[in-house]
Amino acid sequence: MPSPLAVCAQTFRVGFVADVASLDSRADAAGWRGVRDGMRGLRCAHAEAAVPNHPAEYRQLLQAYVGYDLVIAGTFLLTDSIVDVARANPGTRFVLVDPIVAPAGPANLAVLVFREDQAAFLAGALASMVSKTGVIAGVYGPSGATDQRQRAGFEHGAAYVRPGIRVLGAYQPAADGLPYANPGWGAAQAREFARQGADVIFGTGGSTGKGALRGASQAGRICIGADMVAPSDPAVSDCLLASAIKHLDRGVALIVADAAAGHWSGGARRLGLSEGAVELAPVQRELSAGQLEEIQTIAARLAAGVLTTGA
Repeated sequence: MPSPLAVCAQTFRVGFVADVASLDSRADAAGWRGVRDGMRGLRCAHAEAAVPNHPAEYRQLLQAYVGYDLVIAGTFLLTDSIVDVARANPGTRFVLVDPIVAPAGPANLAVLVFREDQAAFLAGALASMVSKTGVIAGVYGPSGATDQRQRAGFEHGAAYVRPGIRVLGAYQPAADGLPYANPGWGAAQAREFARQGADVIFGTGGSTGKGALRGASQAGRICIGADMVAPSDPAVSDCLLASAIKHLDRGVALIVADAAAGHWSGGARRLGLSEGAVELAPVQRELSAGQLEEIQTIAARLAAGVLTTGA
């Protein structure tokens, strides 16, 4: 019988670096879960997670895993660090998960980009289906690339189902100094859209978007969220129709499994409906069988590339 050392002479090793929020944060926890899911079934595999105490440690911790088969930066906060370390170490493969803006990195850096525009397209389609006033709205983060894709997807999805519907929208002011973290502004903007007749409001962009959902609830409107399967705010639960979900764990698991199988390519890797990496998940209010079937049909057309989001 061969010894364990002989069997595992070529152990597949993965190093995962979280941000200072540690594995308690939703994004980092999902990324680390993806690492473990991607390595499931591998006989000779080893994974480690490192949590910095300060952002100044990001480069040091990434550098410590140089020589591993895969080094993964769990969130966008490590973008600059992983680009620098990847450039300095071309013999190691690196992965950056879900940056706000995909960097132009070296060939040994893969960037996981999630097709949030596809989930937003479905959100817009659903909003059009259920709107009684013919006016819907979206509240977004501070006009970053992801925010622009989400807005384009939402507005194109709405028009696809109901041409001529009025779609309001606003980006969080970049000058307020609280990117993706201004729920007060989000709530106020949602209430303003409600005054303009919007009866379904899509809220995205971190806690800014969560504030928009709260504002929609305060105004007695239906809301569609982002990455909110079970909201902790009872007021949001009352208005939540569905949520655009991004499955970071599935994206990470996919690239880990591919790398372990010898399939590797650097550059942007776009993951969407066809990979099961995004979806629109009904949360609370019951949709009709016809509405659910229509959303499923649209999702299938998007996944197949028959439909485009406009983003």
